[in-house]
Amino acid sequence: MDTLLVALKDLIEARKVTPVIGRTYPLRETPQAIDRVGLGHARGKVAITV
Repeated sequence: MDTLLVALKDLIEARKVTPVIGRTYPLRETPQAIDRVGLGHARGKVAITV
């Protein structure tokens, strides 16, 4: 595993880094998710669920 990925894994496991998911979209709404990100309205990460 890449050294950077190992360091990131260690930080996540130590709860020093917490990913922020602003909103999830179903796969069929991918175009709307892309629009939201493109317009700068997304706060946190946008995730697509399959």
